[in-house]
Amino acid sequence: MDKDATGAAVPAVDVVIAVHSSTRPVARALSSVAAAGLELNGPDGVRATVVCHNISPHEISGNVPPELASATRFLELRDGIPSPAGPFNYGLARATAEFVCILGSDDSLEPGALRQWLELARTHSSAMVIAPQRHAGGAPVRTPPVRVRRRFKLDPVKDRLSYRTAPLGLLRRSEIQRLGLEFSADLRTGEDQIFSAKLWFGGGRIDYARGTGKYVVGDDARDRVTGQRRDIGELFAFALELVADPWFVALPLAHRRALVTKLLRVHVFGVVLPRGEQGGWTDADRAEFAQVTRTLLAAAPGADRPLSLADARLLRSILTPGPLAEMLAAAAGRRRFGRPQTMIASSPTAQLDPEAPVRFMAASALL
Repeated sequence: MDKDATGAAVPAVDVVIAVHSSTRPVARALSSVAAAGLELNGPDGVRATVVCHNISPHEISGNVPPELASATRFLELRDGIPSPAGPFNYGLARATAEFVCILGSDDSLEPGALRQWLELARTHSSAMVIAPQRHAGGAPVRTPPVRVRRRFKLDPVKDRLSYRTAPLGLLRRSEIQRLGLEFSADLRTGEDQIFSAKLWFGGGRIDYARGTGKYVVGDDARDRVTGQRRDIGELFAFALELVADPWFVALPLAHRRALVTKLLRVHVFGVVLPRGEQGGWTDADRAEFAQVTRTLLAAAPGADRPLSLADARLLRSILTPGPLAEMLAAAAGRRRFGRPQTMIASSPTAQLDPEAPVRFMAASALL
Protein backbone atom coordinates (compact mmCIF):
# COMPACT_ATOMS: atom_id res chain seq x y z
CA MET A 1 0.00 0.00 0.00
CA ASP A 2 1.32 3.46 -0.89
CA LYS A 3 1.99 6.12 1.73
CA ASP A 4 0.58 9.62 1.87
CA ALA A 5 2.45 12.80 2.83
CA THR A 6 2.15 11.97 6.52
CA GLY A 7 3.47 8.46 6.10
CA ALA A 8 0.07 6.83 6.58
CA ALA A 9 -0.93 3.95 4.31
CA VAL A 10 -3.14 4.89 1.37
CA PRO A 11 -6.02 2.40 0.92
CA ALA A 12 -7.79 1.44 -2.29
CA VAL A 13 -11.13 2.51 -0.79
CA ASP A 14 -12.02 5.00 1.91
CA VAL A 15 -15.44 4.30 3.44
CA VAL A 16 -16.94 7.33 5.20
CA ILE A 17 -19.67 6.80 7.80
CA ALA A 18 -21.44 9.78 9.37
CA VAL A 19 -23.08 9.28 12.78
CA HIS A 20 -24.78 11.75 15.09
CA SER A 21 -26.27 9.51 17.77
CA SER A 22 -24.98 6.75 20.02
CA THR A 23 -28.16 4.80 19.26
CA ARG A 24 -27.14 4.20 15.66
CA PRO A 25 -25.87 0.65 14.88
CA VAL A 26 -22.47 1.82 13.68
CA ALA A 27 -20.86 -1.46 14.80
CA ARG A 28 -23.03 -3.28 12.25
CA ALA A 29 -21.98 -0.87 9.50
CA LEU A 30 -18.30 -1.31 10.39
CA SER A 31 -18.60 -5.09 10.56
CA SER A 32 -20.06 -5.09 7.06
CA VAL A 33 -17.14 -2.99 5.78
CA ALA A 34 -14.70 -5.50 7.29
CA ALA A 35 -16.57 -8.32 5.51
CA ALA A 36 -16.96 -6.55 2.16
CA GLY A 37 -14.08 -8.33 0.49
CA LEU A 38 -11.11 -6.01 1.07
CA GLU A 39 -8.64 -6.29 3.91
CA LEU A 40 -9.27 -3.70 6.60
CA ASN A 41 -6.24 -1.39 6.58
CA GLY A 42 -4.38 -3.94 4.47
CA PRO A 43 -2.43 -3.56 1.21
CA ASP A 44 -4.79 -2.26 -1.46
CA GLY A 45 -7.50 -2.57 1.16
CA VAL A 46 -10.19 -0.48 2.80
CA ARG A 47 -10.08 2.14 5.55
CA ALA A 48 -13.20 2.89 7.58
CA THR A 49 -13.67 6.44 8.84
CA VAL A 50 -16.46 7.33 11.24
CA VAL A 51 -17.21 11.05 11.45
CA CYS A 52 -18.81 11.70 14.83
CA HIS A 53 -21.14 14.60 14.18
CA ASN A 54 -21.84 16.89 17.12
CA ILE A 55 -21.05 14.01 19.47
CA SER A 56 -17.93 12.75 21.19
CA PRO A 57 -16.02 9.97 19.41
CA HIS A 58 -15.82 8.15 22.74
CA GLU A 59 -19.61 7.86 22.82
CA ILE A 60 -19.52 6.19 19.41
CA SER A 61 -16.40 4.04 19.68
CA GLY A 62 -17.61 2.71 23.02
CA ASN A 63 -20.41 0.91 21.15
CA VAL A 64 -17.98 -0.82 18.79
CA PRO A 65 -16.10 -4.06 19.61
CA PRO A 66 -12.51 -3.18 20.62
CA GLU A 67 -10.87 -5.09 17.76
CA LEU A 68 -13.04 -3.22 15.25
CA ALA A 69 -12.73 0.15 16.99
CA SER A 70 -8.93 -0.09 16.97
CA ALA A 71 -8.98 -0.57 13.19
CA THR A 72 -11.31 2.40 12.59
CA ARG A 73 -10.47 6.07 12.21
CA PHE A 74 -12.82 8.18 14.36
CA LEU A 75 -13.02 11.89 13.54
CA GLU A 76 -15.01 14.57 15.32
CA LEU A 77 -16.96 17.40 13.70
CA ARG A 78 -18.96 19.92 15.69
CA ASP A 79 -20.82 22.34 13.45
CA GLY A 80 -24.19 22.45 15.20
CA ILE A 81 -26.00 21.77 11.93
CA PRO A 82 -28.48 18.85 11.87
CA SER A 83 -27.51 17.65 8.40
CA PRO A 84 -25.31 14.77 7.20
CA ALA A 85 -23.75 17.09 4.61
CA GLY A 86 -21.13 18.43 7.00
CA PRO A 87 -19.75 15.09 8.23
CA PHE A 88 -19.76 13.55 4.76
CA ASN A 89 -17.89 16.54 3.32
CA TYR A 90 -15.49 16.40 6.27
CA GLY A 91 -14.81 12.71 5.79
CA LEU A 92 -14.42 12.93 2.03
CA ALA A 93 -11.98 15.82 2.38
CA ARG A 94 -9.78 13.58 4.53
CA ALA A 95 -9.91 10.62 2.19
CA THR A 96 -6.75 9.69 0.30
CA ALA A 97 -7.82 6.49 -1.44
CA GLU A 98 -8.37 5.96 -5.15
CA PHE A 99 -12.07 5.43 -4.47
CA VAL A 100 -14.50 6.52 -1.77
CA CYS A 101 -17.77 5.08 -0.53
CA ILE A 102 -20.27 6.79 1.76
CA LEU A 103 -22.28 4.63 4.13
CA GLY A 104 -25.15 5.53 6.44
CA SER A 105 -24.56 4.54 10.04
CA ASP A 106 -27.71 2.40 10.07
CA ASP A 107 -26.92 0.84 6.67
CA SER A 108 -24.53 -1.93 5.68
CA LEU A 109 -22.82 -3.70 2.77
CA GLU A 110 -23.31 -7.26 1.65
CA PRO A 111 -20.28 -9.58 1.97
CA GLY A 112 -17.82 -9.10 -0.86
CA ALA A 113 -19.52 -5.97 -2.21
CA LEU A 114 -16.54 -3.60 -2.07
CA ARG A 115 -14.19 -6.09 -3.74
CA GLN A 116 -16.68 -6.67 -6.56
CA TRP A 117 -17.30 -2.96 -7.09
CA LEU A 118 -13.58 -2.22 -7.07
CA GLU A 119 -12.86 -4.92 -9.66
CA LEU A 120 -15.55 -3.48 -11.91
CA ALA A 121 -14.32 0.10 -11.46
CA ARG A 122 -10.72 -0.76 -12.26
CA THR A 123 -11.61 -3.00 -15.19
CA HIS A 124 -13.69 -0.30 -16.87
CA SER A 125 -11.98 2.85 -15.54
CA SER A 126 -15.26 3.91 -14.01
CA ALA A 127 -15.73 7.36 -12.52
CA MET A 128 -18.62 5.90 -10.52
CA VAL A 129 -19.90 2.40 -9.91
CA ILE A 130 -23.53 2.56 -8.81
CA ALA A 131 -24.32 -0.05 -6.18
CA PRO A 132 -27.46 -2.16 -6.40
CA GLN A 133 -29.57 -1.65 -3.27
CA ARG A 134 -32.01 -3.59 -1.16
CA HIS A 135 -33.88 -2.96 2.05
CA ALA A 136 -32.88 -4.84 5.18
CA GLY A 137 -35.98 -7.01 4.77
CA GLY A 138 -34.81 -8.10 1.32
CA ALA A 139 -36.98 -6.00 -1.02
CA PRO A 140 -34.97 -4.38 -3.83
CA VAL A 141 -34.61 -0.62 -4.11
CA ARG A 142 -35.56 0.03 -7.71
CA THR A 143 -33.37 3.04 -8.44
CA PRO A 144 -32.04 4.10 -10.79
CA PRO A 145 -34.38 2.38 -13.28
CA VAL A 146 -31.66 1.78 -15.86
CA ARG A 147 -32.41 0.23 -19.24
CA VAL A 148 -33.06 -3.52 -19.21
CA ARG A 149 -29.87 -5.48 -18.53
CA ARG A 150 -27.82 -2.32 -18.95
CA ARG A 151 -24.59 -2.25 -16.92
CA PHE A 152 -21.93 -0.18 -18.60
CA LYS A 153 -21.55 3.38 -19.87
CA LEU A 154 -24.87 4.55 -18.53
CA ASP A 155 -26.56 7.57 -20.06
CA PRO A 156 -27.95 10.07 -17.51
CA VAL A 157 -31.18 10.58 -19.48
CA LYS A 158 -31.79 7.17 -21.05
CA ASP A 159 -30.90 5.36 -17.82
CA ARG A 160 -32.75 7.80 -15.57
CA LEU A 161 -29.81 8.31 -13.22
CA SER A 162 -31.39 11.26 -11.44
CA TYR A 163 -33.66 8.84 -9.55
CA ARG A 164 -30.63 7.66 -7.56
CA THR A 165 -30.20 10.74 -5.40
CA ALA A 166 -27.60 9.43 -2.96
CA PRO A 167 -24.26 8.64 -4.66
CA LEU A 168 -24.08 5.14 -3.21
CA GLY A 169 -21.46 2.77 -4.51
CA LEU A 170 -17.85 3.45 -5.40
CA LEU A 171 -16.82 6.94 -6.53
CA ARG A 172 -13.39 7.76 -7.90
CA ARG A 173 -11.95 10.45 -5.67
CA SER A 174 -10.44 12.32 -8.62
CA GLU A 175 -13.96 12.69 -10.02
CA ILE A 176 -15.03 14.53 -6.88
CA GLN A 177 -12.13 16.91 -7.40
CA ARG A 178 -12.72 17.30 -11.16
CA LEU A 179 -16.38 18.22 -10.71
CA GLY A 180 -15.99 20.09 -7.42
CA LEU A 181 -18.61 17.88 -5.78
CA GLU A 182 -19.84 18.81 -2.33
CA PHE A 183 -22.92 18.12 -0.26
CA SER A 184 -24.99 21.24 0.46
CA ALA A 185 -24.41 21.98 4.14
CA ASP A 186 -26.82 24.94 4.11
CA LEU A 187 -29.83 22.70 3.48
CA ARG A 188 -31.88 20.82 6.07
CA THR A 189 -33.01 18.26 3.48
CA GLY A 190 -31.98 17.34 -0.06
CA GLU A 191 -28.33 18.01 0.72
CA ASP A 192 -27.19 15.34 -1.76
CA GLN A 193 -29.22 16.58 -4.76
CA ILE A 194 -26.66 18.92 -6.34
CA PHE A 195 -23.84 16.49 -5.59
CA SER A 196 -25.49 13.61 -7.41
CA ALA A 197 -26.87 15.76 -10.25
CA LYS A 198 -23.40 17.09 -11.09
CA LEU A 199 -22.03 13.56 -10.86
CA TRP A 200 -24.60 11.95 -13.16
CA PHE A 201 -24.51 14.76 -15.73
CA GLY A 202 -20.81 15.54 -15.39
CA GLY A 203 -19.58 13.48 -18.33
CA GLY A 204 -17.67 10.81 -16.39
CA ARG A 205 -18.14 7.11 -17.05
CA ILE A 206 -20.93 5.65 -14.90
CA ASP A 207 -21.37 1.88 -14.55
CA TYR A 208 -24.00 -0.12 -12.69
CA ALA A 209 -22.84 -3.05 -10.54
CA ARG A 210 -25.74 -5.30 -11.52
CA GLY A 211 -25.41 -8.77 -10.01
CA THR A 212 -22.86 -7.82 -7.35
CA GLY A 213 -23.12 -7.38 -3.59
CA LYS A 214 -25.69 -4.82 -2.53
CA TYR A 215 -25.86 -1.73 -0.39
CA VAL A 216 -28.36 -2.58 2.36
CA VAL A 217 -30.66 0.19 3.60
CA GLY A 218 -31.34 -0.21 7.33
CA ASP A 219 -34.87 0.10 8.64
CA ASP A 220 -34.23 0.57 12.35
CA ALA A 221 -33.36 4.28 12.51
CA ARG A 222 -35.86 6.34 14.49
CA ASP A 223 -34.28 9.79 14.21
CA ARG A 224 -33.69 10.43 10.53
CA VAL A 225 -33.55 14.17 9.93
CA THR A 226 -35.39 13.83 6.60
CA GLY A 227 -38.43 12.29 8.28
CA GLN A 228 -39.50 15.51 10.01
CA ARG A 229 -42.34 17.79 8.85
CA ARG A 230 -41.05 21.04 7.35
CA ASP A 231 -42.34 24.28 5.88
CA ILE A 232 -42.81 24.17 2.10
CA GLY A 233 -40.02 26.68 1.53
CA GLU A 234 -37.57 24.65 3.58
CA LEU A 235 -38.74 21.36 2.10
CA PHE A 236 -38.09 22.50 -1.45
CA ALA A 237 -35.12 24.79 -0.87
CA PHE A 238 -32.86 22.15 -2.41
CA ALA A 239 -34.93 22.02 -5.60
CA LEU A 240 -35.06 25.80 -6.04
CA GLU A 241 -31.33 26.04 -5.32
CA LEU A 242 -30.64 23.32 -7.90
CA VAL A 243 -32.59 24.87 -10.77
CA ALA A 244 -31.15 28.34 -10.02
CA ASP A 245 -27.57 27.08 -10.06
CA PRO A 246 -25.61 28.38 -13.10
CA TRP A 247 -24.44 24.82 -13.70
CA PHE A 248 -28.05 23.65 -14.11
CA VAL A 249 -29.04 26.63 -16.26
CA ALA A 250 -26.20 25.80 -18.68
CA LEU A 251 -27.27 22.16 -19.13
CA PRO A 252 -28.87 20.99 -22.39
CA LEU A 253 -32.67 21.07 -22.25
CA ALA A 254 -32.90 17.25 -22.28
CA HIS A 255 -30.77 17.08 -19.13
CA ARG A 256 -32.76 19.80 -17.38
CA ARG A 257 -35.99 18.05 -18.28
CA ALA A 258 -34.76 14.73 -16.88
CA LEU A 259 -33.88 16.34 -13.57
CA VAL A 260 -37.11 18.31 -13.25
CA THR A 261 -39.30 15.37 -14.28
CA LYS A 262 -37.74 13.46 -11.41
CA LEU A 263 -38.29 16.38 -9.03
CA LEU A 264 -41.96 16.50 -9.99
CA ARG A 265 -42.56 12.76 -9.87
CA VAL A 266 -40.69 12.03 -6.64
CA HIS A 267 -40.58 15.19 -4.57
CA VAL A 268 -43.52 17.37 -5.63
CA PHE A 269 -46.08 14.61 -6.06
CA GLY A 270 -44.61 12.56 -3.25
CA VAL A 271 -45.25 15.18 -0.58
CA VAL A 272 -49.00 15.61 -1.16
CA LEU A 273 -50.47 12.64 0.72
CA PRO A 274 -47.87 12.40 3.54
CA ARG A 275 -48.31 16.08 4.31
CA GLY A 276 -52.07 15.61 4.42
CA GLU A 277 -51.56 12.82 6.95
CA GLN A 278 -49.23 14.98 9.06
CA GLY A 279 -51.74 17.69 9.78
CA GLY A 280 -53.11 18.92 6.51
CA TRP A 281 -52.44 21.70 4.01
CA THR A 282 -53.05 25.38 4.77
CA ASP A 283 -53.99 27.85 2.05
CA ALA A 284 -50.55 29.47 2.47
CA ASP A 285 -48.90 26.07 2.03
CA ARG A 286 -50.75 25.44 -1.19
CA ALA A 287 -50.01 28.89 -2.63
CA GLU A 288 -46.30 28.44 -1.93
CA PHE A 289 -46.41 24.88 -3.24
CA ALA A 290 -47.93 26.10 -6.51
CA GLN A 291 -45.23 28.74 -6.88
CA VAL A 292 -42.45 26.22 -6.28
CA THR A 293 -43.94 23.92 -8.90
CA ARG A 294 -44.25 26.73 -11.45
CA THR A 295 -40.60 27.63 -10.87
CA LEU A 296 -39.49 24.05 -11.52
CA LEU A 297 -41.55 23.81 -14.72
CA ALA A 298 -40.17 27.11 -15.98
CA ALA A 299 -36.61 25.83 -15.45
CA ALA A 300 -37.15 22.95 -17.89
CA PRO A 301 -40.05 23.55 -20.31
CA GLY A 302 -41.65 20.29 -21.34
CA ALA A 303 -40.58 18.33 -18.25
CA ASP A 304 -44.22 17.46 -17.61
CA ARG A 305 -44.82 15.93 -21.06
CA PRO A 306 -43.92 12.31 -20.23
CA LEU A 307 -45.86 12.28 -16.97
CA SER A 308 -48.96 10.10 -16.89
CA LEU A 309 -52.49 11.37 -17.35
CA ALA A 310 -53.04 10.81 -13.62
CA ASP A 311 -49.91 12.83 -12.86
CA ALA A 312 -51.13 15.62 -15.12
CA ARG A 313 -54.40 15.74 -13.20
CA LEU A 314 -52.51 16.13 -9.93
CA LEU A 315 -50.22 18.75 -11.46
CA ARG A 316 -53.22 20.86 -12.50
CA SER A 317 -54.63 20.59 -8.99
CA ILE A 318 -51.33 21.80 -7.54
CA LEU A 319 -50.92 24.70 -9.95
CA THR A 320 -54.51 25.89 -9.62
CA PRO A 321 -55.48 25.24 -6.01
CA GLY A 322 -59.11 24.23 -5.54
CA PRO A 323 -60.77 22.08 -2.89
CA LEU A 324 -58.13 20.17 -0.93
CA ALA A 325 -60.07 16.94 -1.39
CA GLU A 326 -59.52 17.18 -5.15
CA MET A 327 -55.75 17.38 -4.78
CA LEU A 328 -55.66 14.50 -2.31
CA ALA A 329 -57.89 12.38 -4.56
CA ALA A 330 -55.64 13.11 -7.53
CA ALA A 331 -52.57 12.14 -5.49
CA ALA A 332 -54.21 8.87 -4.49
CA GLY A 333 -55.30 8.21 -8.07
CA ARG A 334 -51.80 8.43 -9.50
CA ARG A 335 -50.76 5.58 -7.23
CA ARG A 336 -53.32 3.13 -8.63
CA PHE A 337 -50.73 1.59 -10.91
CA GLY A 338 -51.83 -0.49 -13.87
CA ARG A 339 -54.84 1.62 -14.75
CA PRO A 340 -54.82 3.39 -18.15
CA GLN A 341 -54.59 6.81 -16.49
CA THR A 342 -51.29 5.81 -14.89
CA MET A 343 -49.88 4.08 -17.99
CA ILE A 344 -50.42 6.67 -20.72
CA ALA A 345 -48.20 9.75 -21.02
CA SER A 346 -50.08 13.04 -20.89
CA SER A 347 -48.49 14.17 -24.16
CA PRO A 348 -49.27 11.95 -27.19
CA THR A 349 -45.75 12.51 -28.56
CA ALA A 350 -44.03 11.42 -25.34
CA GLN A 351 -45.15 7.79 -25.18
CA LEU A 352 -41.63 6.50 -25.98
CA ASP A 353 -39.76 8.98 -23.83
CA PRO A 354 -37.44 7.32 -21.26
CA GLU A 355 -39.60 8.95 -18.58
CA ALA A 356 -42.91 7.80 -20.09
CA PRO A 357 -44.92 5.60 -17.70
CA VAL A 358 -44.70 2.27 -19.54
CA ARG A 359 -40.95 2.47 -20.16
CA PHE A 360 -40.27 3.79 -16.66
CA MET A 361 -42.37 1.11 -14.94
CA ALA A 362 -40.93 -1.71 -17.06
CA ALA A 363 -37.35 -0.67 -16.27
CA SER A 364 -38.17 -0.40 -12.57
CA ALA A 365 -39.83 -3.82 -12.48
CA LEU A 366 -36.89 -5.51 -14.20
CA LEU A 367 -34.18 -3.86 -12.09
